[in-house]
Amino acid sequence: MSAAELRTDLTPASLVVDEPTTFLYEDKEYTPGNYQNEYDGEITFRRALANSRNVAAVKVAERTGFDQVANLWKKIGVSAPPKPYPSIALGVFEVTPFELATAYTLFPNLGEIRPLRTIARVLSGGQEVAPLKSAPPRRVARPDTVFLVTNMMRSVIDEGTGAAVRALGFTPDAAGKTGTTNDLRDAWFVGFTPELLTVVWVGLDDNQVLGLSGAQAALPIWTGFMIKALSGRPNVPFTVPEGVTFVEIDRDNGRLAVPGCPRIYREAFLSGTEPTETCPLHRY
Repeated sequence: MSAAELRTDLTPASLVVDEPTTFLYEDKEYTPGNYQNEYDGEITFRRALANSRNVAAVKVAERTGFDQVANLWKKIGVSAPPKPYPSIALGVFEVTPFELATAYTLFPNLGEIRPLRTIARVLSGGQEVAPLKSAPPRRVARPDTVFLVTNMMRSVIDEGTGAAVRALGFTPDAAGKTGTTNDLRDAWFVGFTPELLTVVWVGLDDNQVLGLSGAQAALPIWTGFMIKALSGRPNVPFTVPEGVTFVEIDRDNGRLAVPGCPRIYREAFLSGTEPTETCPLHRY
């Protein structure tokens, strides 16, 4: 067995099989499905995230450990931390837009949670009455690993379920994620640049079916706001922390690209976890 076959690193280029799957957990069965029952077969983690493939997400969480995912939410500090069940990979738990925005601050801040506040300052006669103290940031993850996820979420906007952001005219470097709950009851879109993070939730207060996905209902609102909010500001790229290496890979199979590969992607890896095997389909 080769060294490449022995490696167990989870990277954006790792492969997962996206197909109908039933998961067993605590003697119970859980059978999630992809939106509109579309499945891609064997795909990279990046493509699975970009296309919001539910089954692939649960498989990745299973390999990581559902308890590890739950522990991260506890570190973030949501009011009702989710249980380590397979559905945790799909966000099947209650969270407010404020809490979700707080959680997502770890991405533009490279692993640090920046506590939000609803009041920026208090003025009297145009003068600030008293400076408001800000809670210090809390580190919950490593900068290099957080960057890999941020870098993957760029694909959501550039080519995945959030591609309408680009079609609607938003051009700055950005990353994000669409979200649609069961029966189309809630529509979410959370996206951010290095300077600004915005969460949009669209739903009904009585929890009735909305009938629209996150890309249909929340994404256009997010895009319209972000275009105006960042108008006239320079396009700021995401900071690449130490310990990250970029390598050209075959976009479809995650192996090192060769000149014959028709679709090549410059992927980010933790230094030392880059693929070592060249693309077997196009090497000759």
